[in-house]
Order: sequence, then C-alpha cells, then structure tokens
Amino acid sequence: MVRYNLDDIQEDMVLGESIFLPTGELLLAAGYKVKERYRDRLKQLGYKAVFIEVEGTEGVTWESTVSEASQREMSSSIDTSSKELTNAITQFKNKSGEKVRDIIKENHLYLNKFIMSTGMVKALDQFVNEIMSQSAIVLNLSALQQTQSSLLAHAMNVTITSLCIGKRYKFSYEEMKQLGIGALNYDLGMIALPKELVEKKHADFDESDVKLYKQHTVFGFLMLSQNHAIPTTSAAVALQHHEYQDGSGFPRGIKGDNRPPLKDFSRQNMIHRFAEIVAVADTYDMLISGRSQMGIEQHSVPAATKKLIELSQKQLNADIVKTLLSIAPVFPVGARVRIVQAPTPQLIGYFGVVAKDNPSSLDCPQIIIFETKNHQKVKPILIDLSKYKGFALELVV
Repeated sequence: MVRYNLDDIQEDMVLGESIFLPTGELLLAAGYKVKERYRDRLKQLGYKAVFIEVEGTEGVTWESTVSEASQREMSSSIDTSSKELTNAITQFKNKSGEKVRDIIKENHLYLNKFIMSTGMVKALDQFVNEIMSQSAIVLNLSALQQTQSSLLAHAMNVTITSLCIGKRYKFSYEEMKQLGIGALNYDLGMIALPKELVEKKHADFDESDVKLYKQHTVFGFLMLSQNHAIPTTSAAVALQHHEYQDGSGFPRGIKGDNRPPLKDFSRQNMIHRFAEIVAVADTYDMLISGRSQMGIEQHSVPAATKKLIELSQKQLNADIVKTLLSIAPVFPVGARVRIVQAPTPQLIGYFGVVAKDNPSSLDCPQIIIFETKNHQKVKPILIDLSKYKGFALELVV
C-alpha cells in the first residue's frame, strides 16, 4: 500500500485500508474505488491522505506504534467525552476569565464525570501496554497522519508520540500512565474559551484575545487538579505546556534546563518534565499536520525536523527533541517518495514507496519503485538505500 494525498488520487485508485469515524463506525471499506464524491467527503471530515492499493506494494506493511483497534477505541472515547464536557460547560462561553475560574471551582464535582472517562482510561492502558512491550520504538507517522486533521486526532497523536518518547527514556509504567493522562488532557482548557475566540485566527488576535487565550492553560489545570483521579504531575502538563526553556513562555515564565526528562528532585521551580515532553510532541504534530488557524502550514517531515531543531534550546527541551528525532523516520513506511538523485540518472524523478525502515539508519530505508516520472507504471523494483550510495529522496506531500 502507498499513502496518497487526497488531491493526487485518481478515479480508478482502490482504497487499501478501511477508514473509520471517531465513533468507530466504518466510513469507507478497503477495496472501494475512491471516487470524487468520496474524496470530497473525506476532505470535509478533515482527512488529508489515505492508503491506496498499488500493484507490487502488497507487502508494504508496518507495525503500528499503537494498534488500530486501540486507536479507534481511544478516538471514540475522546469524542464522546469531549462532546459531553463541552455541553456541560456551555455556560463558560462568553464569560470573563475570572468568572470561568469561579464556575470551574463551583462545578468541579459535576465536571469530573466527563474527565478521563472509563473508556479513555481503558484505552490509555492499552496504549501504554502496547508501547512498553515493544523492544524498539519507531514512530509510524504514516499511520498516525491517516487520522482526521482535528483537535481529537491531534490529542491522540500527541499522546502516542509522548509515550514513545517516555519509552525511550525507560519510564516506569506509572510514569508512562501519568505522562499519558497529561498528554491526553493538555489542551483541556481550550473548551472553556469562547467559541469565537477558539475559531479566530491568531494573527487577528487583539491584546484582550491574547490575554484570554493564555488562560486556557490555567483553566485546564483547574479542571484537572480538582479531580482526585488525576495525578498532580498530569495536571502540571496542562498548566506548563506553553512554558519555554528560556523562560519566555506562559503562564508563569518558568525555565527549563534542556536536560533529559528524568526524575530529579533537585530541579525546583522548573518546567515539569512531562510538560516538556508534551510540548515537543505537540509542536512536532502541528508542524507535520499544519494548523492554519495558528498560521502554521503543513511541513514535510524533513522541514518539520529542521524547524524542531531550530526551536530547541530556547523554546523546546533540546534533549527531548533529539530523542524524538531518533525514533521519527524522515521517510516513514508507506510514504510516497520521489527520487531526486540517483547513481543511475534515468531513475531521477521516479516514484516509489518506503517499504521498510532501517532502524540503524532511519534516513536510508528500503523503497519500492513503481512509477516513472511521467506516472507510467513499471515493474516494481526493491532498493535498499543502506547498500547503495548516491540516492536522495523527497516525500510527496
């Protein structure tokens, strides 16, 4: 199978992997031809890419970082909980920041019913167990990016990415669980903001908009910290995920030290290590997915990697950025690629798919070439880039 952007799909292409709604309901089954009306519907739902059957690439499979069944269960649980919580706090809308705080405090017992539902707890346990059971972690960005481009999908991607980072740092089960709860709920406070502010482009914010927007970290922290089922370490993620290493972030302007996020009681009055991890995962997912409302265009993986490195040291924890990039392949399995440099010149411009990772060198995967630069099908050719010099690829995004 090959991951195709919706805009590049032709009428005769066949869907290689079934697509499910956040509720778990089947939207489009594998084997269907992706006609124009299906593409339009997928775009309306926020999808950007799907997997397509291509002759000769049937063997292109990947081990999902987290199983599709667990992702569907989490997606459904988040969707249900977020709707119930949003309905429960409709009274927050169009209130001043101080009034929202009062309402959260007065109604925390009621709100607790909708935070970390039983379904979310069960799905998170599955996430943690599946990730911790893997001997080596490679973050499958192709699989993650198939989900909808929405806050729901973003929260799940950030959670999976954060847990993969935690695994690399050899976190205990309890640390992984606390990190996961924090990652799932890090932007919870956004639902307490007025709808018109949430939907407004950040470039159009005035001073009062900025001031209220920054309160979402406090609102989220209040909702989580007043719930006895939520660890204080997890609640800290909601409060501190916009803090920067150099102290220029919000809401408190505390600093980090760019060190590994390991338990260290000598680190006082600094950004919590879980918040540092989630900040890196959040930024990376925004870069590769895009966030037009915030003025962030979708980046290719190489461009996102470069940007993430630029943001490290001053904004993002440099050690965590380095760790993420060590498990996030530039060319993920299933991704469609174009050859831009080759020892055999006639291959330049040909299209292929990443067939297999090379764990010791993630920038030198195995690829299957299946199409000429003029989009003519050719007999599939498998090339292991770790065994040949002179090849350079670019992702087709």
